[in-house]
Amino acid sequence: MFLEEILLGCGEHTVKTANNADKALQVLEDFKPHVILMDIGIGPGLDGIEVAEIIKEKYNIPIVFLTGNSDQATIVRAHKADPIHFIFKPIDECKLLTEFAVIEEKLVELSFM
Repeated sequence: MFLEEILLGCGEHTVKTANNADKALQVLEDFKPHVILMDIGIGPGLDGIEVAEIIKEKYNIPIVFLTGNSDQATIVRAHKADPIHFIFKPIDECKLLTEFAVIEEKLVELSFM
């Protein structure tokens, strides 16, 4: 995975991945990250916004949304899940590293790190 490789290459990060909503929620039963990068289009079943709402309520872990869908209705709906940041696709490594720096600053401000 592109994101996983970049995260592992830029510091001491533990990365867990999930390719659908059920797997994402299952991973959180044993692993509590500082932040979650959630693709709004995570796959069949619940979408990333719905999963983020569950995570926020159950675990209170900050969410960063990844999306290739920038239509107004999706963005408005996603904002209601209270993410700390959005990353819009397509993503390249340089853009991603810049976005991660912004995310880390926000996590420090919010006292999650």
